Amino acid sequence: MTSTVACAVDAGVRMPIPPGVDAVPGASLASDGEDLHVWFSGVSAEGHRRLHHAVSADSGATWSPPNTVVGLEPLAGQGLSLSVLRRRDGWWMWYVIHGSRGRRVFVAGSDDGLVWQRLGVALDLGEPGSADADGVDCPAVVGTSSGSLVMAYGACSSRSVAAAVSRDGVTWRKLGPILHRRLTGPDSRCIWYPVWLPTRPDTADLLHAGQDDRGRWSILTTGRVDLAALASRPSPLPLATAVDAAITHIRSAVTADYLVEPDYHRPALVYRSPDGRVEQLRPSTSPVFAVRDGHGHPAGVVKLGRDRASAEREFSGLQTLARFYPVPAATLHYRQGRAALVMEHLDGVPLAGLAATDPDRFETVLGDIADHLATAAQNTLMPACDLDGPPDHTEETPVVLAAWAAELVARLRPWARHRITIDGDPLDATLADLFDLTHHKLRQPPLWVVHASGDLHLNNVLVARDGRRWWLIDYEYAGLHDLEYLLAKLITSCVKHTGLLTAHAATTHDHLHLTTRLAHPLARRVLSMAWLLDRLAGLPVDRERLAAHLLPLLYFRFTPENDADPPAFGLAALVLSADAILHRS
Repeated sequence: MTSTVACAVDAGVRMPIPPGVDAVPGASLASDGEDLHVWFSGVSAEGHRRLHHAVSADSGATWSPPNTVVGLEPLAGQGLSLSVLRRRDGWWMWYVIHGSRGRRVFVAGSDDGLVWQRLGVALDLGEPGSADADGVDCPAVVGTSSGSLVMAYGACSSRSVAAAVSRDGVTWRKLGPILHRRLTGPDSRCIWYPVWLPTRPDTADLLHAGQDDRGRWSILTTGRVDLAALASRPSPLPLATAVDAAITHIRSAVTADYLVEPDYHRPALVYRSPDGRVEQLRPSTSPVFAVRDGHGHPAGVVKLGRDRASAEREFSGLQTLARFYPVPAATLHYRQGRAALVMEHLDGVPLAGLAATDPDRFETVLGDIADHLATAAQNTLMPACDLDGPPDHTEETPVVLAAWAAELVARLRPWARHRITIDGDPLDATLADLFDLTHHKLRQPPLWVVHASGDLHLNNVLVARDGRRWWLIDYEYAGLHDLEYLLAKLITSCVKHTGLLTAHAATTHDHLHLTTRLAHPLARRVLSMAWLLDRLAGLPVDRERLAAHLLPLLYFRFTPENDADPPAFGLAALVLSADAILHRS
Protein backbone atom coordinates (compact mmCIF):
# COMPACT_ATOMS: atom_id res chain seq x y z
CA MET A 1 0.00 0.00 0.00
CA THR A 2 1.20 3.51 -0.79
CA SER A 3 -0.12 6.91 0.27
CA THR A 4 -1.20 9.96 -1.65
CA VAL A 5 -2.45 13.31 -0.42
CA ALA A 6 -6.21 13.14 0.14
CA CYS A 7 -8.49 15.57 -1.61
CA ALA A 8 -9.39 18.77 0.23
CA VAL A 9 -12.05 18.65 2.91
CA ASP A 10 -14.49 21.39 3.82
CA ALA A 11 -14.58 23.33 7.08
CA GLY A 12 -16.93 20.79 8.64
CA VAL A 13 -19.56 21.30 11.34
CA ARG A 14 -18.60 22.37 14.84
CA MET A 15 -19.66 19.79 17.40
CA PRO A 16 -21.26 20.78 20.72
CA ILE A 17 -18.70 20.39 23.52
CA PRO A 18 -19.68 20.01 27.20
CA PRO A 19 -18.81 22.93 29.52
CA GLY A 20 -15.35 22.65 31.05
CA VAL A 21 -13.87 20.54 28.24
CA ASP A 22 -10.64 22.12 26.97
CA ALA A 23 -9.48 19.44 24.51
CA VAL A 24 -10.92 16.61 22.42
CA PRO A 25 -8.08 14.16 21.67
CA GLY A 26 -10.18 11.46 20.00
CA ALA A 27 -13.54 10.85 18.32
CA SER A 28 -15.42 8.16 16.41
CA LEU A 29 -18.40 8.48 14.08
CA ALA A 30 -20.80 5.59 13.44
CA SER A 31 -24.31 4.97 12.11
CA ASP A 32 -27.10 2.69 13.29
CA GLY A 33 -28.79 2.84 9.89
CA GLU A 34 -30.94 5.85 10.74
CA ASP A 35 -29.00 8.33 12.87
CA LEU A 36 -25.37 9.35 13.11
CA HIS A 37 -23.64 8.89 16.47
CA VAL A 38 -20.40 10.39 17.67
CA TRP A 39 -18.34 9.48 20.72
CA PHE A 40 -15.48 11.73 21.75
CA SER A 41 -13.05 12.02 24.64
CA GLY A 42 -13.01 15.31 26.50
CA VAL A 43 -10.22 16.57 28.75
CA SER A 44 -10.85 19.31 31.31
CA ALA A 45 -8.37 21.96 32.41
CA GLU A 46 -7.70 19.88 35.54
CA GLY A 47 -6.83 16.84 33.38
CA HIS A 48 -10.03 14.87 34.01
CA ARG A 49 -11.00 12.65 31.10
CA ARG A 50 -14.50 11.59 30.14
CA LEU A 51 -16.19 10.04 27.13
CA HIS A 52 -19.21 11.80 25.63
CA HIS A 53 -21.91 10.81 23.14
CA ALA A 54 -24.10 12.86 20.78
CA VAL A 55 -26.63 12.00 18.04
CA SER A 56 -27.59 13.63 14.73
CA ALA A 57 -30.84 12.89 12.89
CA ASP A 58 -30.01 15.07 9.87
CA SER A 59 -26.76 13.55 8.55
CA GLY A 60 -24.55 15.57 10.84
CA ALA A 61 -25.92 19.07 10.21
CA THR A 62 -27.06 19.46 13.85
CA TRP A 63 -26.30 17.44 16.97
CA SER A 64 -27.95 16.71 20.28
CA PRO A 65 -26.33 18.00 23.47
CA PRO A 66 -23.61 15.47 24.44
CA ASN A 67 -24.14 13.04 27.30
CA THR A 68 -21.39 11.54 29.43
CA VAL A 69 -20.74 7.87 28.80
CA VAL A 70 -21.09 5.56 31.80
CA GLY A 71 -19.00 2.49 32.63
CA LEU A 72 -15.58 3.36 31.22
CA GLU A 73 -14.33 5.79 33.87
CA PRO A 74 -11.76 6.50 35.19
CA LEU A 75 -9.75 7.02 32.03
CA ALA A 76 -5.99 7.05 32.44
CA GLY A 77 -3.23 8.28 30.16
CA GLN A 78 -2.63 11.31 28.03
CA GLY A 79 -5.60 10.89 25.73
CA LEU A 80 -8.12 8.46 24.35
CA SER A 81 -8.35 7.14 20.81
CA LEU A 82 -11.45 5.12 20.01
CA SER A 83 -13.41 3.37 17.29
CA VAL A 84 -17.11 2.48 17.56
CA LEU A 85 -19.08 0.13 15.35
CA ARG A 86 -22.73 -0.96 15.29
CA ARG A 87 -23.08 -4.75 15.12
CA ARG A 88 -26.12 -7.05 15.28
CA ASP A 89 -25.83 -7.43 19.06
CA GLY A 90 -25.33 -3.73 19.87
CA TRP A 91 -22.61 -1.13 19.97
CA TRP A 92 -18.94 -2.09 20.20
CA MET A 93 -16.08 0.21 21.15
CA TRP A 94 -12.33 -0.27 20.91
CA TYR A 95 -10.40 2.34 22.85
CA VAL A 96 -6.85 3.03 23.97
CA ILE A 97 -5.62 3.62 27.48
CA HIS A 98 -2.04 4.59 28.18
CA GLY A 99 -1.14 2.77 31.40
CA SER A 100 2.01 1.58 33.11
CA ARG A 101 2.53 -1.10 30.44
CA GLY A 102 2.17 1.37 27.58
CA ARG A 103 -0.70 1.93 25.16
CA ARG A 104 -3.12 -0.98 24.75
CA VAL A 105 -6.45 -1.38 22.95
CA PHE A 106 -9.42 -2.36 25.14
CA VAL A 107 -12.92 -3.37 24.06
CA ALA A 108 -16.36 -2.63 25.53
CA GLY A 109 -19.99 -3.28 24.59
CA SER A 110 -23.25 -1.35 24.97
CA ASP A 111 -26.93 -1.66 24.11
CA ASP A 112 -27.69 2.06 23.91
CA GLY A 113 -24.29 3.71 23.34
CA LEU A 114 -24.36 5.42 26.76
CA VAL A 115 -23.88 2.63 29.31
CA TRP A 116 -20.90 0.44 28.54
CA GLN A 117 -19.46 -2.80 29.89
CA ARG A 118 -15.73 -3.49 29.72
CA LEU A 119 -14.81 -6.72 27.91
CA GLY A 120 -11.06 -6.68 28.47
CA VAL A 121 -7.91 -6.16 26.39
CA ALA A 122 -8.40 -6.57 22.65
CA LEU A 123 -4.88 -5.82 21.45
CA ASP A 124 -1.74 -5.95 23.59
CA LEU A 125 1.83 -4.86 23.10
CA GLY A 126 3.93 -6.98 20.75
CA GLU A 127 7.10 -8.93 21.45
CA PRO A 128 10.43 -7.11 21.91
CA GLY A 129 11.61 -5.92 18.53
CA SER A 130 8.18 -6.10 16.90
CA ALA A 131 6.47 -3.18 15.16
CA ASP A 132 4.15 -2.62 18.14
CA ALA A 133 6.48 -3.59 21.01
CA ASP A 134 6.20 -0.05 22.41
CA GLY A 135 2.41 0.07 22.21
CA VAL A 136 -0.72 0.00 20.07
CA ASP A 137 -2.75 3.12 19.45
CA CYS A 138 -5.59 4.82 17.52
CA PRO A 139 -7.65 1.81 16.39
CA ALA A 140 -10.06 1.98 13.46
CA VAL A 141 -12.40 -0.99 12.96
CA VAL A 142 -14.50 -1.92 9.93
CA GLY A 143 -16.75 -4.91 9.27
CA THR A 144 -16.85 -7.27 6.28
CA SER A 145 -19.70 -9.15 4.64
CA SER A 146 -18.55 -12.40 6.29
CA GLY A 147 -18.91 -10.88 9.76
CA SER A 148 -15.16 -10.55 10.32
CA LEU A 149 -13.70 -7.33 11.65
CA VAL A 150 -10.55 -5.62 10.40
CA MET A 151 -8.67 -3.21 12.63
CA ALA A 152 -6.09 -0.71 11.43
CA TYR A 153 -4.04 0.75 14.27
CA GLY A 154 -0.90 2.71 15.04
CA ALA A 155 2.16 0.54 15.77
CA CYS A 156 4.31 2.58 18.15
CA SER A 157 7.75 1.05 17.47
CA SER A 158 7.56 1.34 13.68
CA ARG A 159 5.48 4.56 13.75
CA SER A 160 3.34 3.04 11.00
CA VAL A 161 -0.11 1.52 10.53
CA ALA A 162 -0.58 -2.18 11.28
CA ALA A 163 -3.67 -4.38 11.06
CA ALA A 164 -5.45 -7.18 12.89
CA VAL A 165 -8.49 -9.35 12.16
CA SER A 166 -11.16 -10.81 14.47
CA ARG A 167 -14.36 -12.83 14.35
CA ASP A 168 -15.76 -11.83 17.74
CA GLY A 169 -14.26 -8.38 18.33
CA VAL A 170 -12.48 -9.53 21.50
CA THR A 171 -9.77 -11.89 20.25
CA TRP A 172 -7.64 -10.51 17.45
CA ARG A 173 -5.02 -11.98 15.11
CA LYS A 174 -2.32 -9.50 14.18
CA LEU A 175 -1.31 -9.12 10.53
CA GLY A 176 1.71 -6.86 11.01
CA PRO A 177 2.36 -3.46 9.44
CA ILE A 178 0.37 -2.71 6.29
CA LEU A 179 1.31 0.92 5.64
CA HIS A 180 4.88 2.16 6.04
CA ARG A 181 6.56 5.53 6.35
CA ARG A 182 8.43 6.79 3.32
CA LEU A 183 12.08 7.78 3.59
CA THR A 184 11.13 11.30 2.47
CA GLY A 185 7.78 13.00 2.00
CA PRO A 186 4.65 13.92 3.95
CA ASP A 187 4.74 10.77 6.11
CA SER A 188 8.49 10.30 6.65
CA ARG A 189 8.32 10.74 10.43
CA CYS A 190 5.03 9.07 11.29
CA ILE A 191 1.85 7.46 9.91
CA TRP A 192 -0.98 7.64 12.44
CA TYR A 193 -4.72 7.97 13.06
CA PRO A 194 -6.12 5.56 10.44
CA VAL A 195 -9.78 5.89 9.42
CA TRP A 196 -11.84 3.45 7.33
CA LEU A 197 -14.42 4.81 4.89
CA PRO A 198 -16.47 1.78 3.70
CA THR A 199 -17.31 1.85 0.00
CA ARG A 200 -18.78 -1.62 -0.60
CA PRO A 201 -19.36 -4.64 1.69
CA ASP A 202 -15.74 -5.83 1.41
CA THR A 203 -13.82 -2.70 0.39
CA ALA A 204 -12.99 0.55 2.13
CA ASP A 205 -10.82 3.59 1.60
CA LEU A 206 -8.08 3.95 4.20
CA LEU A 207 -7.30 7.50 5.26
CA HIS A 208 -4.61 8.44 7.78
CA ALA A 209 -2.49 11.30 9.02
CA GLY A 210 1.12 11.64 7.99
CA GLN A 211 3.84 13.72 9.65
CA ASP A 212 6.97 14.81 7.81
CA ASP A 213 10.45 15.50 9.16
CA ARG A 214 9.53 19.13 9.88
CA GLY A 215 6.57 18.13 12.06
CA ARG A 216 3.88 19.08 9.55
CA TRP A 217 0.75 16.92 9.35
CA SER A 218 -1.20 15.98 6.21
CA ILE A 219 -4.35 13.96 5.54
CA LEU A 220 -3.36 11.08 3.23
CA THR A 221 -5.09 8.14 1.62
CA THR A 222 -4.05 4.73 0.34
CA GLY A 223 -7.16 4.47 -1.81
CA ARG A 224 -9.35 1.40 -2.05
CA VAL A 225 -8.47 -1.62 0.15
CA ASP A 226 -9.76 -5.15 -0.43
CA LEU A 227 -10.71 -6.09 3.13
CA ALA A 228 -11.10 -9.81 2.42
CA ALA A 229 -7.64 -9.97 0.87
CA LEU A 230 -6.17 -8.03 3.77
CA ALA A 231 -7.84 -10.31 6.34
CA SER A 232 -6.43 -13.39 4.58
CA ARG A 233 -2.82 -12.35 5.15
CA PRO A 234 -0.79 -14.74 7.30
CA SER A 235 0.18 -13.97 10.88
CA PRO A 236 3.69 -12.57 11.29
CA LEU A 237 6.40 -14.95 12.45
CA PRO A 238 6.84 -14.82 16.25
CA LEU A 239 10.13 -13.12 17.15
CA ALA A 240 12.41 -15.52 19.01
CA THR A 241 14.72 -14.16 21.71
CA ALA A 242 17.70 -15.60 19.81
CA VAL A 243 16.78 -13.58 16.72
CA ASP A 244 16.39 -10.34 18.69
CA ALA A 245 19.83 -10.88 20.23
CA ALA A 246 21.35 -11.84 16.88
CA ILE A 247 20.14 -8.65 15.19
CA THR A 248 21.68 -6.60 17.99
CA HIS A 249 24.95 -8.48 17.42
CA ILE A 250 24.81 -8.05 13.62
CA ARG A 251 24.23 -4.32 13.91
CA SER A 252 27.22 -3.88 16.22
CA ALA A 253 29.74 -6.51 15.08
CA VAL A 254 29.36 -6.91 11.31
CA THR A 255 31.55 -4.30 9.62
CA ALA A 256 31.05 -2.62 6.25
CA ASP A 257 33.52 -5.06 4.63
CA TYR A 258 30.79 -7.72 4.73
CA LEU A 259 28.02 -5.46 3.45
CA VAL A 260 29.12 -5.04 -0.18
CA GLU A 261 28.11 -6.60 -3.44
CA PRO A 262 30.40 -9.56 -4.16
CA ASP A 263 33.12 -9.46 -6.80
CA TYR A 264 32.58 -12.72 -8.65
CA HIS A 265 36.24 -12.86 -9.63
CA ARG A 266 37.46 -13.28 -6.05
CA PRO A 267 36.21 -14.90 -2.83
CA ALA A 268 33.82 -12.73 -0.81
CA LEU A 269 34.10 -12.09 2.91
CA VAL A 270 31.50 -14.10 4.81
CA TYR A 271 30.79 -13.26 8.45
CA ARG A 272 30.50 -15.89 11.17
CA SER A 273 30.14 -14.97 14.84
CA PRO A 274 32.64 -16.44 17.33
CA ASP A 275 29.90 -18.52 19.01
CA GLY A 276 28.57 -19.80 15.67
CA ARG A 277 25.07 -18.45 16.23
CA VAL A 278 25.20 -15.97 13.33
CA GLU A 279 26.42 -16.98 9.88
CA GLN A 280 26.21 -14.89 6.74
CA LEU A 281 24.49 -16.71 3.87
CA ARG A 282 24.83 -14.09 1.17
CA PRO A 283 27.40 -11.30 0.76
CA SER A 284 25.49 -8.25 -0.41
CA THR A 285 24.48 -4.71 0.40
CA SER A 286 21.28 -6.51 1.45
CA PRO A 287 22.97 -9.36 3.38
CA VAL A 288 21.24 -12.46 4.71
CA PHE A 289 22.21 -14.23 7.95
CA ALA A 290 21.23 -17.60 9.43
CA VAL A 291 20.58 -17.50 13.18
CA ARG A 292 20.86 -20.40 15.64
CA ASP A 293 19.72 -20.56 19.23
CA GLY A 294 21.85 -21.56 22.23
CA HIS A 295 21.33 -25.25 21.45
CA GLY A 296 22.52 -24.87 17.87
CA HIS A 297 19.04 -25.23 16.36
CA PRO A 298 17.95 -22.96 13.48
CA ALA A 299 16.06 -19.96 14.87
CA GLY A 300 15.44 -17.98 11.71
CA VAL A 301 16.91 -16.00 8.84
CA VAL A 302 17.63 -12.27 9.03
CA LYS A 303 17.80 -9.96 6.00
CA LEU A 304 18.94 -6.45 6.79
CA GLY A 305 17.75 -4.79 3.60
CA ARG A 306 19.46 -1.84 1.97
CA ASP A 307 17.48 0.50 4.21
CA ARG A 308 14.32 0.50 6.32
CA ALA A 309 12.07 0.95 3.30
CA SER A 310 13.50 -2.06 1.42
CA ALA A 311 12.95 -4.39 4.41
CA GLU A 312 9.38 -3.11 4.80
CA ARG A 313 8.68 -3.45 1.09
CA GLU A 314 9.84 -7.07 1.08
CA PHE A 315 7.64 -7.89 4.09
CA SER A 316 4.63 -6.30 2.39
CA GLY A 317 5.35 -8.31 -0.74
CA LEU A 318 5.53 -11.55 1.23
CA GLN A 319 2.29 -10.86 3.07
CA THR A 320 0.36 -9.73 0.00
CA LEU A 321 1.50 -12.52 -2.33
CA ALA A 322 0.86 -15.21 0.28
CA ARG A 323 -2.62 -15.40 -1.33
CA PHE A 324 -1.05 -16.89 -4.44
CA TYR A 325 2.29 -18.49 -3.54
CA PRO A 326 3.72 -20.59 -0.70
CA VAL A 327 5.87 -18.08 1.20
CA PRO A 328 8.06 -18.32 4.30
CA ALA A 329 6.56 -16.97 7.51
CA ALA A 330 8.09 -13.55 8.14
CA THR A 331 8.00 -10.49 10.35
CA LEU A 332 9.74 -7.15 10.76
CA HIS A 333 12.15 -6.31 13.56
CA TYR A 334 12.56 -2.69 14.67
CA ARG A 335 15.32 -1.18 16.73
CA GLN A 336 16.29 2.52 16.91
CA GLY A 337 14.45 3.42 13.73
CA ARG A 338 15.98 0.61 11.65
CA ALA A 339 14.12 -2.38 10.28
CA ALA A 340 15.19 -5.92 9.41
CA LEU A 341 13.22 -8.71 7.78
CA VAL A 342 13.06 -11.95 9.79
CA MET A 343 11.96 -15.19 8.11
CA GLU A 344 11.53 -18.77 9.21
CA HIS A 345 14.31 -21.26 8.57
CA LEU A 346 13.41 -23.44 5.56
CA ASP A 347 15.01 -26.85 5.22
CA GLY A 348 15.02 -26.83 1.44
CA VAL A 349 17.18 -26.89 -1.67
CA PRO A 350 17.00 -24.64 -4.76
CA LEU A 351 14.70 -26.04 -7.42
CA ALA A 352 17.36 -25.55 -10.12
CA GLY A 353 19.50 -28.34 -8.66
CA LEU A 354 16.68 -30.90 -8.79
CA ALA A 355 16.70 -30.89 -12.60
CA ALA A 356 19.78 -33.13 -12.45
CA THR A 357 19.19 -35.02 -9.19
CA ASP A 358 15.42 -35.56 -9.15
CA PRO A 359 13.89 -34.64 -12.54
CA ASP A 360 10.43 -35.99 -11.73
CA ARG A 361 10.13 -33.81 -8.64
CA PHE A 362 11.62 -30.88 -10.59
CA GLU A 363 8.93 -31.17 -13.28
CA THR A 364 6.12 -31.50 -10.73
CA VAL A 365 7.21 -28.39 -8.82
CA LEU A 366 7.77 -26.44 -12.04
CA GLY A 367 4.20 -27.20 -13.06
CA ASP A 368 2.95 -26.08 -9.64
CA ILE A 369 4.84 -22.81 -10.02
CA ALA A 370 3.26 -22.21 -13.42
CA ASP A 371 -0.20 -22.87 -11.93
CA HIS A 372 0.40 -20.40 -9.10
CA LEU A 373 1.84 -17.83 -11.50
CA ALA A 374 -1.20 -18.12 -13.78
CA THR A 375 -3.62 -17.76 -10.85
CA ALA A 376 -1.76 -14.73 -9.48
CA ALA A 377 -1.67 -13.10 -12.92
CA GLN A 378 -5.38 -13.72 -13.56
CA ASN A 379 -6.31 -12.16 -10.22
CA THR A 380 -3.99 -9.14 -10.29
CA LEU A 381 -3.74 -8.31 -14.00
CA MET A 382 -4.24 -4.62 -14.71
CA PRO A 383 -3.51 -2.25 -17.61
CA ALA A 384 -0.11 -0.61 -17.24
CA CYS A 385 -1.70 2.70 -18.26
CA ASP A 386 -3.67 2.67 -14.98
CA LEU A 387 -0.47 2.97 -12.91
CA ASP A 388 0.44 6.33 -11.43
CA GLY A 389 4.04 5.84 -12.63
CA PRO A 390 6.17 3.23 -14.38
CA PRO A 391 5.89 -0.45 -13.42
CA ASP A 392 8.09 -1.80 -10.66
CA HIS A 393 11.32 -3.51 -11.68
CA THR A 394 14.46 -5.17 -10.35
CA GLU A 395 17.97 -3.87 -10.98
CA GLU A 396 17.37 -5.12 -14.53
CA THR A 397 15.60 -1.93 -15.51
CA PRO A 398 14.30 -1.38 -19.05
CA VAL A 399 17.33 0.84 -19.66
CA VAL A 400 19.72 -1.88 -18.51
CA LEU A 401 17.99 -4.53 -20.64
CA ALA A 402 18.14 -2.31 -23.72
CA ALA A 403 21.86 -1.66 -23.15
CA TRP A 404 22.60 -5.37 -22.74
CA ALA A 405 20.67 -6.16 -25.91
CA ALA A 406 22.55 -3.49 -27.88
CA GLU A 407 25.91 -4.80 -26.64
CA LEU A 408 25.03 -8.36 -27.63
CA VAL A 409 23.81 -7.29 -31.06
CA ALA A 410 27.20 -5.67 -31.67
CA ARG A 411 29.08 -8.70 -30.33
CA LEU A 412 27.07 -11.18 -32.42
CA ARG A 413 27.07 -9.13 -35.63
CA PRO A 414 29.53 -11.47 -37.46
CA TRP A 415 26.85 -14.19 -37.48
CA ALA A 416 23.76 -11.99 -37.77
CA ARG A 417 22.97 -12.93 -41.42
CA HIS A 418 23.97 -16.56 -41.24
CA ARG A 419 21.36 -19.18 -41.92
CA ILE A 420 20.82 -21.20 -38.77
CA THR A 421 20.43 -24.93 -38.37
CA ILE A 422 19.93 -26.53 -35.00
CA ASP A 423 20.50 -30.25 -34.72
CA GLY A 424 20.30 -30.37 -38.51
CA ASP A 425 16.95 -28.61 -38.79
CA PRO A 426 16.99 -25.25 -40.60
CA LEU A 427 15.29 -22.25 -39.00
CA ASP A 428 13.35 -19.68 -40.98
CA ALA A 429 14.74 -16.76 -38.97
CA THR A 430 18.27 -15.41 -38.72
CA LEU A 431 19.87 -13.74 -35.75
CA ALA A 432 19.27 -10.43 -37.50
CA ASP A 433 15.54 -11.14 -37.46
CA LEU A 434 15.67 -11.80 -33.72
CA PHE A 435 17.75 -8.66 -33.20
CA ASP A 436 15.18 -6.54 -35.09
CA LEU A 437 12.37 -8.07 -33.05
CA THR A 438 14.24 -7.40 -29.81
CA HIS A 439 15.04 -3.80 -30.71
CA HIS A 440 11.46 -3.07 -31.79
CA LYS A 441 9.63 -4.79 -28.94
CA LEU A 442 11.89 -3.69 -26.09
CA ARG A 443 11.12 -0.09 -27.03
CA GLN A 444 7.42 -0.73 -26.41
CA PRO A 445 6.25 -0.23 -22.83
CA PRO A 446 4.22 -3.08 -21.34
CA LEU A 447 0.49 -3.11 -21.84
CA TRP A 448 -0.18 -5.26 -18.77
CA VAL A 449 1.28 -5.62 -15.29
CA VAL A 450 0.72 -8.22 -12.58
CA HIS A 451 1.51 -8.37 -8.88
CA ALA A 452 4.63 -10.49 -8.47
CA SER A 453 7.86 -10.95 -6.52
CA GLY A 454 9.72 -9.51 -9.51
CA ASP A 455 12.60 -11.98 -9.30
CA LEU A 456 11.04 -15.35 -10.10
CA HIS A 457 13.83 -17.74 -11.06
CA LEU A 458 14.61 -21.31 -10.07
CA ASN A 459 17.18 -20.45 -7.41
CA ASN A 460 14.51 -18.40 -5.63
CA VAL A 461 12.34 -21.50 -5.25
CA LEU A 462 13.24 -23.74 -2.31
CA VAL A 463 11.93 -27.30 -2.29
CA ALA A 464 11.64 -29.27 0.94
CA ARG A 465 14.27 -31.98 1.22
CA ASP A 466 11.73 -34.58 2.27
CA GLY A 467 8.82 -33.90 -0.06
CA ARG A 468 7.28 -31.76 -2.79
CA ARG A 469 6.45 -28.76 -0.65
CA TRP A 470 8.09 -25.61 -1.97
CA TRP A 471 8.40 -21.90 -1.16
CA LEU A 472 9.00 -18.81 -3.28
CA ILE A 473 11.57 -16.54 -1.63
CA ASP A 474 13.10 -13.09 -2.22
CA TYR A 475 10.43 -10.39 -2.45
CA GLU A 476 12.79 -7.43 -2.37
CA TYR A 477 11.37 -6.12 -5.64
CA ALA A 478 7.74 -7.15 -5.10
CA GLY A 479 5.19 -4.96 -6.82
CA LEU A 480 3.36 -4.53 -10.12
CA HIS A 481 5.65 -5.89 -12.82
CA ASP A 482 5.81 -6.13 -16.60
CA LEU A 483 4.04 -9.40 -17.51
CA GLU A 484 6.33 -10.40 -20.38
CA TYR A 485 9.50 -9.64 -18.41
CA LEU A 486 8.35 -11.90 -15.56
CA LEU A 487 7.67 -14.81 -17.90
CA ALA A 488 10.96 -14.36 -19.73
CA LYS A 489 12.80 -14.31 -16.40
CA LEU A 490 11.38 -17.72 -15.51
CA ILE A 491 11.93 -19.17 -18.99
CA THR A 492 15.59 -18.13 -19.20
CA SER A 493 16.18 -19.47 -15.69
CA CYS A 494 14.99 -22.91 -16.86
CA VAL A 495 17.71 -22.78 -19.50
CA LYS A 496 20.50 -21.06 -17.56
CA HIS A 497 20.30 -22.64 -14.12
CA THR A 498 19.41 -26.28 -14.69
CA GLY A 499 22.27 -27.80 -16.70
CA LEU A 500 19.71 -29.44 -19.00
CA LEU A 501 21.24 -27.99 -22.16
CA THR A 502 24.75 -28.00 -23.60
CA ALA A 503 25.64 -26.88 -27.10
CA HIS A 504 28.33 -26.72 -29.76
CA ALA A 505 28.57 -24.21 -32.60
CA ALA A 506 30.29 -24.32 -35.96
CA THR A 507 30.21 -22.06 -39.01
CA THR A 508 30.60 -22.83 -42.71
CA HIS A 509 30.55 -19.87 -45.07
CA ASP A 510 27.15 -18.22 -44.36
CA HIS A 511 25.69 -20.95 -42.15
CA LEU A 512 25.68 -21.27 -38.36
CA HIS A 513 25.33 -24.87 -37.21
CA LEU A 514 24.19 -25.43 -33.62
CA THR A 515 24.30 -28.88 -32.09
CA THR A 516 22.65 -29.46 -28.72
CA ARG A 517 22.80 -32.17 -26.14
CA LEU A 518 19.87 -32.58 -23.77
CA ALA A 519 20.81 -34.02 -20.39
CA HIS A 520 17.46 -35.73 -19.82
CA PRO A 521 14.15 -36.28 -21.66
CA LEU A 522 12.80 -33.66 -19.26
CA ALA A 523 14.84 -31.03 -21.12
CA ARG A 524 12.79 -31.32 -24.29
CA ARG A 525 9.55 -30.88 -22.35
CA VAL A 526 10.92 -27.87 -20.48
CA LEU A 527 12.25 -26.23 -23.64
CA SER A 528 8.92 -26.72 -25.40
CA MET A 529 7.41 -24.12 -23.00
CA ALA A 530 4.10 -26.00 -22.98
CA TRP A 531 4.22 -26.26 -19.16
CA LEU A 532 4.01 -22.47 -18.99
CA LEU A 533 2.39 -21.13 -22.16
CA ASP A 534 -0.56 -23.54 -22.06
CA ARG A 535 -1.40 -22.42 -18.52
CA LEU A 536 -1.27 -18.77 -19.58
CA ALA A 537 -3.46 -19.20 -22.66
CA GLY A 538 -6.17 -16.97 -21.22
CA LEU A 539 -3.84 -14.05 -20.51
CA PRO A 540 -2.96 -11.21 -22.93
CA VAL A 541 0.68 -12.28 -23.38
CA ASP A 542 2.48 -10.58 -26.28
CA ARG A 543 4.55 -13.52 -27.59
CA GLU A 544 6.86 -11.30 -29.65
CA ARG A 545 7.54 -8.99 -26.70
CA LEU A 546 8.14 -12.04 -24.50
CA ALA A 547 10.69 -13.38 -27.00
CA ALA A 548 12.35 -9.96 -27.18
CA HIS A 549 13.32 -10.20 -23.50
CA LEU A 550 15.26 -13.43 -24.04
CA LEU A 551 18.39 -11.86 -25.54
CA PRO A 552 19.19 -9.43 -22.69
CA LEU A 553 18.17 -11.92 -19.97
CA LEU A 554 20.64 -14.44 -21.45
CA TYR A 555 23.35 -11.76 -21.43
CA PHE A 556 25.82 -13.61 -19.21
CA ARG A 557 25.52 -16.79 -21.30
CA PHE A 558 26.99 -15.09 -24.38
CA THR A 559 30.57 -15.00 -23.12
CA PRO A 560 32.65 -17.20 -25.46
CA GLU A 561 36.06 -18.59 -24.61
CA ASN A 562 37.31 -17.13 -27.87
CA ASP A 563 35.82 -13.95 -29.31
CA ALA A 564 36.23 -15.44 -32.79
CA ASP A 565 33.90 -18.33 -31.98
CA PRO A 566 30.13 -18.02 -31.73
CA PRO A 567 28.88 -18.43 -28.14
CA ALA A 568 27.21 -21.80 -28.56
CA PHE A 569 25.21 -22.07 -25.36
CA GLY A 570 23.77 -18.56 -25.50
CA LEU A 571 22.81 -18.90 -29.15
CA ALA A 572 21.23 -22.32 -28.69
CA ALA A 573 19.28 -21.16 -25.63
CA LEU A 574 18.11 -18.06 -27.51
CA VAL A 575 16.94 -19.70 -30.73
CA LEU A 576 15.34 -22.72 -29.02
CA SER A 577 13.42 -20.56 -26.55
CA ALA A 578 12.40 -17.96 -29.14
CA ASP A 579 11.24 -20.65 -31.57
CA ALA A 580 9.11 -22.34 -28.88
CA ILE A 581 7.53 -19.03 -27.85
CA LEU A 582 6.87 -17.63 -31.31
CA HIS A 583 5.71 -20.78 -33.06
CA ARG A 584 3.82 -22.68 -30.39
CA SER A 585 0.12 -22.53 -31.25
